Order: sequence, then structure tokens, then C-alpha cells
Amino acid sequence: MSWLKGNVGVMLASWFLFAVSGSLTFPYLSQYMKMLGASPAEIGLASSLASAAAMAAILPGGVLTDVIGRRRSIVAGTWGITATQFFYAASPDWRFFAAVYMVDSALHFYQPALVAILLDSLPPERRGGGMMLTMVLPQVPWLILPPVGGYLLDALGLEGMRLSFLISGAISAAVAAMRMKALTETVPPAELEPAEVLREIARSYAFWRPLFKLDGFTAYAIALGLALNIAAAPLQRFGVLYATEVLGLDNAYWGAVQSASTAAAIAFGAAASSAIDRLPRRTALAAGLILMALAYFLIALWAHPLALFSAVVVGALGNEVAMAVRRAVVGDRVEPENRGRAMGSSLAFEYLGATIGGAAAGYLYSASPRLSFLFSGVLIAASSAYLARRTKGRGDL
Repeated sequence: MSWLKGNVGVMLASWFLFAVSGSLTFPYLSQYMKMLGASPAEIGLASSLASAAAMAAILPGGVLTDVIGRRRSIVAGTWGITATQFFYAASPDWRFFAAVYMVDSALHFYQPALVAILLDSLPPERRGGGMMLTMVLPQVPWLILPPVGGYLLDALGLEGMRLSFLISGAISAAVAAMRMKALTETVPPAELEPAEVLREIARSYAFWRPLFKLDGFTAYAIALGLALNIAAAPLQRFGVLYATEVLGLDNAYWGAVQSASTAAAIAFGAAASSAIDRLPRRTALAAGLILMALAYFLIALWAHPLALFSAVVVGALGNEVAMAVRRAVVGDRVEPENRGRAMGSSLAFEYLGATIGGAAAGYLYSASPRLSFLFSGVLIAASSAYLARRTKGRGDL
């Protein structure tokens, strides 16, 4: 396990700290916006605009990852999102919150660098399992802290959320300082003239073009993020409102559901990390998609706390597998000097899906919460049809 040292170890530690802050705030963003005056449709709109801002920034971020280096991109972006946490805490209404949300999302332009530096630092034979471990192990705070965030919200209302964001800001500053000191560059920055960099950034907005240079399975794995993020929006954005308003549960219960899903994901990830690289990528990805579709069908067809609990846990396991495989495919098939751009394209599809999903979910959920979850299940099931095809060669890996 020597590969857990160096950059991989730094990323594990920093994501662990971010999980502390995120587990206090993220499960309750929609509740916070509602308390600041937003309707479900406005919550969906705010989420959609934030995702659009992220997509607009991710694309040049993929180019910058390969041009100025992974480390510089990561450090600059981390300091930027640190500042936004304090603005979240001071939000006077949902419109101000939405504006900060957009800025925060745009400052995540460095996400391609995060994945690229991990893929560069992991041994090829451990990419699938390594990605799974780096997704799961830092999430230990989610075992404990979501109910704490829910309790603060139930007990203190708006002030509880503001306190959580202040804690998040302090933690983010510590992460930024650690990344600045401990990360090391993995690929020398490309030597390009400023004019060429601008041309590359302009080309990056045609984010679908790189897919035509890839084999079919790699292109599918990248583009799949569009459908998965459209499907994720109803439960991700409105799960807390469904739990509290439809099922009559409190915020702390929703936090406990988040903790339980994290516990299952950690246990599953630890058990499956060594096996996932022995399975064909196609088979592992299909298994993840099946679990996700089943989760959405369950919550759509059974309005019960147990159904919500089970759906969140099963969906988290499926997403964990699907995400690890999709990232590993990029590491398997894309050259190191092009991984930043490839991850930029992958993340762009994901944020485009979140943009569409955020807007659509707001209206679907307003019309019928269960219909919005049924839509998610059908979409994922339809998206898995490609995997039913039997192809030969590298596409079967």
C-alpha cells in the first residue's frame, strides 16, 4: 500500500477534512435555501445555475490542468472556495446564496486536476480500487456529522446553518494550506504560448469533440455522466424536503440516513477495492447502474421511511462503483498528458447533466415527488442499454 503515500495521501487527508465540513452543510443546502425564502422551483433554478457556472469553468480548467500544472490549479481553486464558505454563512436571502453558490461552483475549475493528479500517482493495476478507496476512506466524517448538522438546524434554525458554514470555512483554510505545502507536481506543465493557451481554452468548450478520438466504451463512460447527473438531481436536491415534508421526518433523521449510506459505502468500498480491478470494466459499470436504478424505483413506488433509507444506501453503493469505474477507464485509455482535458470533458458532461437535472427536478418535484424519482430510475435503466451490446476488443475491458 505504498501508493497511499505522497500525493494520494495528501488528497485522502484533504478530502477527509472537506468531508467534515461538507457533512455538516451539504445535506441541508435545499433546506437552507427554503429557509432563506426559496420555493422548490427556485431551489432547482439555483442548483441549475450553479451547475452551469461549474461547467463553464471546468472546461478551461481541464486545459489549465495540463498547461499550468495540477498543483497550481488545485491550490488556487482551494483558496477560492475557502472564501465562499464565509459568504454562505452571511447570506441574507436565497438570491444572495444562489450568487455565492455560482461563484463557489465556478471556483471548482480545478476538479480535472484533482482526478488527473490521482490517476498520475496511482499504479495502473490499482486505478479502479485506488479510485474507490480515495472516494470512500475520506468519507468517515459522514458516519457521524450529518445528524449533528441536522440537530444544529433543528435547534438553532438559520443560525445553526450559519455556524456550520463558519466551521466549514475554517476547515477549508486548513486544507488549502496543506495542499499548498504538500502536493507535488506529476506532469511538467506544457510549454505553450499565451495565444495557443487561449485557443485551447476556446476549443475546450466544444467538450464533446474529444469523444470522437476515443474508443466507444471510453466515450460512453465519459458521456454517461450526463444521464447520471440528470437522474441524481431529484433525490440529491430534494431528498431532505421529501424526508421532512412528505414523510414527516426531522432533519436529524435525514442526517442519519446520510450517515448510514456512508457507512455502507465505506464497508463496501473497503471490501470491493481489491476485486473491482479483476472484473471487466463493462461488468462492474453495469452492476453500479443496476443498483442505482433499483434505488430510484424503490423510493418512487414506496413512500415509507424504510424505502428512503434503503434507496439512499443502495444508490450510494451503485454510484460509488459507477464513478470508480468511469474514472478508471479514463486512466486506462487516455495518455497522461491528455488526462486533464479528458477529465474536463467528463466533468462537463456531469455538470451539464446537473444543470438540466436541477431545473427539471424542481418542476418535476413540485408536480409529484414520486414521479421525479420514477423518472430518475427510467433514465438510468435506459442509459445502461449500451452495456447490453457485446463488442470485441478493448471495449470489453
